[in-house]
Amino acid sequence: MKRHLPFALTTLRLLLGPIALACALAGVTRFVFLPILITGTLSDIFDGVLARKFGVATPRLRRYDSVADVIYYLFILAVAWFLCKPVIVLNRWAILLILLSEAGSIITSFVRFGKYPATHSYLAKIYGLCLLGGLIALLVFDASSWAVIALAIVAVVTNAEIIAIHCKMNSPPVDVRSIFALPSINGKRPSGLDDPF
Repeated sequence: MKRHLPFALTTLRLLLGPIALACALAGVTRFVFLPILITGTLSDIFDGVLARKFGVATPRLRRYDSVADVIYYLFILAVAWFLCKPVIVLNRWAILLILLSEAGSIITSFVRFGKYPATHSYLAKIYGLCLLGGLIALLVFDASSWAVIALAIVAVVTNAEIIAIHCKMNSPPVDVRSIFALPSINGKRPSGLDDPF
């Protein structure tokens, strides 16, 4: 039963996106988004931790995790549009940078390897925490432009590294710590980087 917990946590994150949007449309208090955002981030952290602990951290599960992230954050973006439309419109260029950088990393992975990216670098983890902080500031405390601009900067840097990793690797990168870890990875080609899925 424990071996299914990582999958359940990732699926929970998928469900939290629609729940958040339903709460926004229902006009509930903004503080409802605090536990939703925190739970989403914690599920993103612990699904990987538990998957490694229980020996189920397969490339397929890691890619499911990555897809769940994108879907979850697209719903959260819809929530931000509904609740913080003036800030989003004012900083549409920053939102566009975030979306383009995300799309760039996905397209690069598909062009290079025909697979969804599952790099999970250290920068990506930092980006996840920055997303949590920025979204709490926006959705819970109705922050101004600084939150969106800060997220855009971190997103562009993070996705630029992910794109660079995919361009340099000879096999699909899964759980690569950073671009600085590539020489040893390319030299040894550890198991888990190549998978048929």
